[in-house]
Amino acid sequence: MLASAWEFAKRHKGKIIAGGVLVGSAIAYIQSSSKNEALQKVNTSSELPNQARRHYIFDSTHRSCDQSITDLIPSIVSQIQARFDVEAIQEKLKNTPDLTADQKIQLWDQLKKNVFCRIVSVAFGFSILTLTLKAQISILAADTCAQFEQRNKQPTWQNYLPESMNSILSSKMGSNSSNPTDNPMDVGNRRIFLQCVQYFTLRGIPELMEYVAESVSAELQNWKLTDVKTKHEMRDLFDKVSYKISFTGLLTKLVAPLDGDVDSSSSVMKLLQKLTNNLESSKSIHVLNSLLDFYFSAALRMVENDEQSLVKYVPSFSNSFPVLTSTSFDSPLFNSLYSSDIHQFAVYVFNS
Repeated sequence: MLASAWEFAKRHKGKIIAGGVLVGSAIAYIQSSSKNEALQKVNTSSELPNQARRHYIFDSTHRSCDQSITDLIPSIVSQIQARFDVEAIQEKLKNTPDLTADQKIQLWDQLKKNVFCRIVSVAFGFSILTLTLKAQISILAADTCAQFEQRNKQPTWQNYLPESMNSILSSKMGSNSSNPTDNPMDVGNRRIFLQCVQYFTLRGIPELMEYVAESVSAELQNWKLTDVKTKHEMRDLFDKVSYKISFTGLLTKLVAPLDGDVDSSSSVMKLLQKLTNNLESSKSIHVLNSLLDFYFSAALRMVENDEQSLVKYVPSFSNSFPVLTSTSFDSPLFNSLYSSDIHQFAVYVFNS
């Protein structure tokens, strides 16, 4: 069972190892936060009835998850900035006076595409990261509850150890300490499962940006810089691009692409399959669209006029990038993390 689990890790070992530096701090935060919270309330939670315990585990793990999402944002932002380099084009337009008219038009056209690609990449990248980690943590929290309830059905002296709750919570979040009754293979599989977010930040984000570049270019090919567009038309553009990007299987492809020859009976593959099933559900697609709206609406709020030429949208959308990538209060990310839609999705996955 463990051999098949590690086959998945070996296929992508280079990606996972490289991702350790980028996402290690976030995973470490999950581990330490969940462990500390469990230590503080372990005795109380051990005495709770099943339903109250489930609420406690769900809430405590998702508080850690919110901070982990925030910690992963800088690595995504840096990749988007590098792939769609707006500043370099702006600098060239500003400091190269001998450019010909055709060269200026070409640069402005590329600037236009890069500005739009940045907005769409941030919207999709941040939203998919939020969906993925919320789903992962909900799955692990549900698994924690199931094992705790199963253990309580076995009347042994170990059920009454105060450390049991801490051990189970820690093992789900990747702690090195484990209860003697924990299966070390299961602990290892959970760690591999949690690390699939590394695949998304390293391989999924670059692939996503290629889809974005292709879709944005297709939609903008007939839009001239002198064309007058309304905010409503601009929002339609974002929706059309989103529709092209959101093909069936997108989230699985970006987060956890599963090969057909893997052992589907192994623990880690069951966790991954549950993750992909939830990510590709109609509920997930609905929530993804609602999260995208936070970013597109924030970008359009940076535009003063309801109707203007396309060339005037470019600087406004360029200036929106720090707003879209902010993690502060009332940022699109903050609003999405605390939206009712994402909470309902997390509960949906937890109970699935």
